[in-house]
Amino acid sequence: MRVMYKSNLNFERFNSYFYDLLKKGFIEEINKSQSREEYKITERGKTLLDVLKKAEAIFFSTDY
Repeated sequence: MRVMYKSNLNFERFNSYFYDLLKKGFIEEINKSQSREEYKITERGKTLLDVLKKAEAIFFSTDY
């Protein structure tokens, strides 16, 4: 999985996070062929990503 390599996580940790996201509906499988699986982010996943980006901006803000 290219995503795993880009995540910079070991196999066990990546699988744990990835399948939690899949099970909770943040990502979904869109193509299940014999050669490769494909996934995409769901609307619920996009909402989570927006919330995390806002939290990151607040956390790293220098305005206080």
